[in-house]
Amino acid sequence: MKTSKKLSIISRVLIITGAVLLGISSLLPWWGLDLEAPQYPEGLAIIVHPSKLSGEIDILNNLNHYIGMEEISEEGFPELQYIPFIIWGIVILTALTAIFGYKKLAYLVCLLFVVGGALGMYDMYHWLNTFGTNLSPDAPIKVDPFVPPVVGDNTLANFTTYSSFRSGFYFLVLSAIGVFLGTWGEKLWAKKSA
Repeated sequence: MKTSKKLSIISRVLIITGAVLLGISSLLPWWGLDLEAPQYPEGLAIIVHPSKLSGEIDILNNLNHYIGMEEISEEGFPELQYIPFIIWGIVILTALTAIFGYKKLAYLVCLLFVVGGALGMYDMYHWLNTFGTNLSPDAPIKVDPFVPPVVGDNTLANFTTYSSFRSGFYFLVLSAIGVFLGTWGEKLWAKKSA
């Protein structure tokens, strides 16, 4: 029996939903680091969006200076300049996949999600490692090199840090689920319609 090269209507709806969710995720924060200490009862935070950083970055840079950490700035993360274009490129390709319904295009979109996810996780770890281990030997306060976890808590002097994914990341995950289910769920739809 010859298999169709086109996606079913159910699959297309799931994939277009994935495209919409991915677009929404690009407008929201993906990751954040919250810091607590007795002298900052209200807390401090760095929030990472796909295209910018927000939070109390100036205060944190002043504190980081004492332990010899490099200054945190948007200019120091070149990814923030091009990630939005990559995301919207994938949004458009995903939407076109749903419109035209070609399975081969759906497989390509799935591959882009996998590769993008792997590169994103590596990039996050790389920057956490870079900032935590490349400390200036001339810093006024000496601390051992450290690497905050991508997710979890860490203690440094009297600061406790909490790293976590934020709302945009969960929209990204839902987007990937929609795309993968739309691409690989054809057999489920075929069984139910049989």
